[in-house]
Amino acid sequence: MGNGRLSGSTGPVNGALSAALAVPASGRASAASTGSMSDRLSAASAGSAGDSSQALPLDSLRVHHTQALVNIVDRALDPDPIDAARLGAALVELRRHLESPRSSAHGHPATETSAAAVAERLLLCWVCARAAQADAHNYDMNRVVETADRQLDRFAAIPEAVVSEAIQCVSYLATMGVGAAAVARTSIPVSLVLALALTGSAGVHTCALRALTKLCTKHSVRRVRAGARWEAETGLHAVLDALARAQAALGLRSRFDPVANQAHSFAAEVAAAAALPTPPPQPQPQPQPGPEPRAAAERAVASALAFVNALVDAHPTAPERLRVRKDLLDTPLCDAMQMLDGPSVDCPRAAAEMRHFRRAYRDDIRACDPQHGLCAAGDSADKD
Repeated sequence: MGNGRLSGSTGPVNGALSAALAVPASGRASAASTGSMSDRLSAASAGSAGDSSQALPLDSLRVHHTQALVNIVDRALDPDPIDAARLGAALVELRRHLESPRSSAHGHPATETSAAAVAERLLLCWVCARAAQADAHNYDMNRVVETADRQLDRFAAIPEAVVSEAIQCVSYLATMGVGAAAVARTSIPVSLVLALALTGSAGVHTCALRALTKLCTKHSVRRVRAGARWEAETGLHAVLDALARAQAALGLRSRFDPVANQAHSFAAEVAAAAALPTPPPQPQPQPQPGPEPRAAAERAVASALAFVNALVDAHPTAPERLRVRKDLLDTPLCDAMQMLDGPSVDCPRAAAEMRHFRRAYRDDIRACDPQHGLCAAGDSADKD
């Protein structure tokens, strides 16, 4: 998974990422720059600072608090080597701040944009560093590979738990006023899709899929006024573009393979665990370090199915939704759902997402061909 050879890859992974991670021409400067962003971030919010001698309302102070936390995360990315504990603590504080309802209701465009830029820098550099390590493993180089300019090497040591915190910050940004559009205009969506292929961590997969789900959920993608025009809703288009870029970079057969392959792997873990005999209860069970593996796999596969449903539902017409479903069912995703459909598998959230997929699939078939007969048994099964 993480360090193994990627299925269908036609060449070195790291060499193909530059095109996949390229930010559109309408974007900004590259987030891969290793110089400090603090000055630029402070300048971005300077317009809202006002006269420091005046008493600022609490909402304005909260915006400045958010910017300060963003600056702390940005500065934590500068040292060589990166202090993972310090970076993780800074991301936890930022995530807790962003998840507050007041942060969502009283955000500021400059602060949300700068937060997206810092998250982009971290995820882009981490994905490139992980790809370099995957190349080293694929060519049996039993050492940590160094990139040509060594600017990204220090990001390879960032733990997956820290990356998960950064992705959770992205998820909260995607629900804010301009956060969704700010994230969609960066390389974050393609970094999230590539992360699905470059790591086998259930935590990273769950967080990345939830962030992608929010980006292509119609209600969380706002229209953003830029100058004298309204930009189109960009969340769904950014996710589809990310899937296509990842397919080209990794040489995959289908653009949905990064999601489907890992969903199949986690579904196999859940099904295998369900087939094992139930262990006898222990009088005093010992606490287990970290999350229970089956529970983590269940969350990952359920998040994959939720992302699939959101992606399909975001398409406006039934014919478009049917085309996307056809492409999805040509991947291992179909086998994954069949594995989870057995009576011995107890995964309620995944079961609910599969019911939604089947019900919406049936409705789209009827919308395209009202004369097509579908058995009544399927209707009663969906209502159970």
